[in-house]
Amino acid sequence: MMPKNARVMTAVISVGLVCSILPSAAASPVVSYINPAIFSTENENVPALKTLWKTKMDSSPAGGNIHLSARISGGLVFFPKGGKLYAAAASTGRTRWTANVKPASPVMLGQDTLYVVDAAGTLRALNIQTGRQLWQTQTGFDPQTSNITSSLSAGILYVGGPFALKAYDPATGRQLWKTSTESEYGGPTSYGVYDGILIVASVVSGALTFDQYKAYNPKTGRNLWTLNSSHGPVLEFRNGLLYLRNTAQWASPNHAAKLDQVEIKTGRIKTSYDYVQVTDGLYQSAEQLVVEGGYVYVAMEKYTAGVLEGIAPVLYRFNLNQDPNKQKPVVYEGYGKFLAGPYKNRLFFQEGLSLSSLLPGQKGTTTYKLAGNPLARLDLHEAGLYAGLSDGKFYLIDLASGQTSGAVDTGSRTYGETLFAGRTVLIQTEKELIAVKHP
Repeated sequence: MMPKNARVMTAVISVGLVCSILPSAAASPVVSYINPAIFSTENENVPALKTLWKTKMDSSPAGGNIHLSARISGGLVFFPKGGKLYAAAASTGRTRWTANVKPASPVMLGQDTLYVVDAAGTLRALNIQTGRQLWQTQTGFDPQTSNITSSLSAGILYVGGPFALKAYDPATGRQLWKTSTESEYGGPTSYGVYDGILIVASVVSGALTFDQYKAYNPKTGRNLWTLNSSHGPVLEFRNGLLYLRNTAQWASPNHAAKLDQVEIKTGRIKTSYDYVQVTDGLYQSAEQLVVEGGYVYVAMEKYTAGVLEGIAPVLYRFNLNQDPNKQKPVVYEGYGKFLAGPYKNRLFFQEGLSLSSLLPGQKGTTTYKLAGNPLARLDLHEAGLYAGLSDGKFYLIDLASGQTSGAVDTGSRTYGETLFAGRTVLIQTEKELIAVKHP
């Protein structure tokens, strides 16, 4: 599991905000938001930042959210361009090497080696500094017809495709094991190794479609247990327990969210807690369930008993590992829709086109001044806030004071994850990689 000080958090704004935590090769904490329902209005004047360099970059073949995004390591940035894989100096854009590899999966970064599945379904290992190929092996999966997943966890490479998950030795490319899955339309998602156990989720289709969790011995591929009820992404792992939101259709008919604590060794649900009583748990489901520190945060609409329509966005904070029905939650309302947090102890909200953060325990909020356009993506990194708007403007803002350092006119409506190398900020747009120097 990634350490708290180096974890990557990604949230997505769609129709009804959905939050998911995703792994990334970037070493710095990032919180991100993507909004496809975007409009443009007039911009305000802000200091324009000078572009250090920029280059074209291949976008997702599907044309949707950018998943073949750039990765960064040791001052080098790796990105797909023109059907090849490039490595360039993050600060100058100077090409270090190119490889005749068309990525079909995100780049995975080891200590000195880069791993990627290409468009032919070949898993390749390249030297990070030189681009020299170290080995290659056929996975048997066809990226042209199905979704391929890949990850590097605890010293083993995992590649998934329809109905199968395969493990490889990163040093040699030798296949260590293969196991069958029920994931028909694409590869299963590996959430990592916890207490020596590999946790994998597959989308299973039948009378109902649900996310099925399985646990494996990472060295042998032996299936240790299966959790058949539907659950969302891993929210937390501590004291031998996985914290998962139960997403079964009727998991909690009279509550907005259910949180299960699953024993990592057995797959047994040790404890289940239902949060926020409602009239119809299916229709009035919580938008987000977040586990952080000693708390559970439930973001949803506020409802009146017997009424199905929500009044306004509200955020509830409960003490973790305590029965929600035996405690009075802290309630945050009047701030707008909850986006993310706590990050640097702050909770982030959006009210209309306004973005703000709140330090719990304080009455006032910090408002971040953005031009009057919808937020397309937001990344939080160290003491900075990095916001891409639907009109193409990308803002660099101080997290605590709300002061805007400058803006870049990217000409894009969607963005990939913002990357960082020292004072160099790398902005990923629909078709370009743009580097600016942080003021």
